[in-house]
Amino acid sequence: MKKLKTVILCGSAMSSGLIVEDIKSIANKFNVEVEIECFASLRFKNYDYSNLDVVVLAPQVKSQEADIRKYLDEKNIALPIYTIPMRDYGLVRGEKILKDLLQVIESTETGE
Repeated sequence: MKKLKTVILCGSAMSSGLIVEDIKSIANKFNVEVEIECFASLRFKNYDYSNLDVVVLAPQVKSQEADIRKYLDEKNIALPIYTIPMRDYGLVRGEKILKDLLQVIESTETGE
Protein backbone atom coordinates (compact mmCIF):
# COMPACT_ATOMS: atom_id res chain seq x y z
CA MET A 1 0.00 0.00 0.00
CA LYS A 2 1.36 3.42 -0.98
CA LYS A 3 1.64 6.06 1.75
CA LEU A 4 0.93 9.77 1.43
CA LYS A 5 1.79 12.24 4.15
CA THR A 6 0.80 15.86 3.60
CA VAL A 7 -0.56 19.03 5.13
CA ILE A 8 -3.08 21.48 3.74
CA LEU A 9 -2.01 25.02 4.57
CA CYS A 10 -5.17 27.07 4.70
CA GLY A 11 -6.95 29.98 6.33
CA SER A 12 -8.88 28.53 9.26
CA ALA A 13 -9.18 24.77 8.54
CA MET A 14 -12.95 24.90 8.22
CA SER A 15 -13.42 24.11 4.54
CA SER A 16 -10.09 22.31 4.34
CA GLY A 17 -11.33 19.95 7.04
CA LEU A 18 -14.01 18.80 4.61
CA ILE A 19 -11.32 18.10 1.99
CA VAL A 20 -9.28 16.13 4.56
CA GLU A 21 -12.26 13.98 5.50
CA ASP A 22 -13.20 13.35 1.86
CA ILE A 23 -9.64 12.32 0.94
CA LYS A 24 -9.43 10.01 3.95
CA SER A 25 -12.76 8.41 3.05
CA ILE A 26 -11.69 7.46 -0.49
CA ALA A 27 -7.97 6.71 0.03
CA ASN A 28 -8.50 2.94 0.31
CA LYS A 29 -10.09 2.96 -3.14
CA PHE A 30 -6.66 3.98 -4.48
CA ASN A 31 -4.74 1.63 -2.17
CA VAL A 32 -3.22 4.63 -0.38
CA GLU A 33 -2.64 5.12 3.33
CA VAL A 34 -3.11 8.84 3.95
CA GLU A 35 -1.85 11.05 6.75
CA ILE A 36 -3.28 14.50 6.12
CA GLU A 37 -4.10 17.46 8.30
CA CYS A 38 -4.83 21.17 8.08
CA PHE A 39 -2.61 23.92 9.42
CA ALA A 40 -3.00 27.71 9.40
CA SER A 41 -0.91 29.14 6.57
CA LEU A 42 -0.06 32.27 8.54
CA ARG A 43 1.89 30.04 10.92
CA PHE A 44 3.63 28.00 8.18
CA LYS A 45 7.06 28.56 9.77
CA ASN A 46 5.88 26.70 12.89
CA TYR A 47 5.03 23.47 11.07
CA ASP A 48 7.27 20.38 11.05
CA TYR A 49 7.68 19.48 7.35
CA SER A 50 9.87 16.44 7.98
CA ASN A 51 8.58 13.26 6.41
CA LEU A 52 6.00 15.00 4.21
CA ASP A 53 5.60 14.03 0.57
CA VAL A 54 4.00 17.26 -0.61
CA VAL A 55 2.77 20.58 0.78
CA VAL A 56 -0.77 21.47 -0.25
CA LEU A 57 -2.13 25.00 -0.40
CA ALA A 58 -5.80 25.86 -0.22
CA PRO A 59 -6.65 28.23 -3.09
CA GLN A 60 -7.35 31.18 -0.80
CA VAL A 61 -3.72 31.17 0.42
CA LYS A 62 -1.95 30.60 -2.90
CA SER A 63 -0.54 34.13 -2.67
CA GLN A 64 1.74 32.81 0.10
CA GLU A 65 3.34 30.17 -2.13
CA ALA A 66 6.49 32.20 -2.85
CA ASP A 67 7.05 32.85 0.87
CA ILE A 68 6.50 29.19 1.71
CA ARG A 69 8.82 28.05 -1.10
CA LYS A 70 11.51 30.48 0.06
CA TYR A 71 11.22 29.20 3.63
CA LEU A 72 11.43 25.55 2.54
CA ASP A 73 14.43 26.30 0.34
CA GLU A 74 16.20 28.14 3.17
CA LYS A 75 15.66 25.08 5.39
CA ASN A 76 16.86 22.73 2.60
CA ILE A 77 13.46 21.04 2.52
CA ALA A 78 12.85 19.78 -1.01
CA LEU A 79 9.10 19.31 -1.25
CA PRO A 80 6.71 19.96 -4.09
CA ILE A 81 3.93 22.46 -3.44
CA TYR A 82 0.49 21.79 -4.91
CA THR A 83 -2.29 24.38 -4.91
CA ILE A 84 -5.78 22.93 -4.97
CA PRO A 85 -7.78 24.35 -7.88
CA MET A 86 -10.58 26.61 -6.62
CA ARG A 87 -13.31 24.55 -8.30
CA ASP A 88 -12.09 21.26 -6.80
CA TYR A 89 -11.77 22.92 -3.39
CA GLY A 90 -15.21 24.53 -3.49
CA LEU A 91 -16.92 21.33 -4.63
CA VAL A 92 -14.93 19.20 -2.15
CA ARG A 93 -13.56 16.93 -4.87
CA GLY A 94 -11.35 14.82 -2.63
CA GLU A 95 -10.94 12.10 -5.22
CA LYS A 96 -9.67 14.54 -7.87
CA ILE A 97 -7.36 16.22 -5.37
CA LEU A 98 -5.96 12.86 -4.22
CA LYS A 99 -5.33 11.81 -7.83
CA ASP A 100 -3.53 15.12 -8.44
CA LEU A 101 -1.39 14.66 -5.32
CA LEU A 102 -0.39 11.14 -6.32
CA GLN A 103 0.55 12.45 -9.77
CA VAL A 104 2.64 15.28 -8.25
CA ILE A 105 4.50 12.77 -6.07
CA GLU A 106 5.05 10.40 -8.97
CA SER A 107 6.38 13.24 -11.13
CA THR A 108 8.73 14.31 -8.33
CA GLU A 109 10.01 10.77 -7.83
CA THR A 110 10.67 10.28 -11.55
CA GLY A 111 12.17 13.76 -11.95
CA GLU A 112 9.61 14.94 -14.48
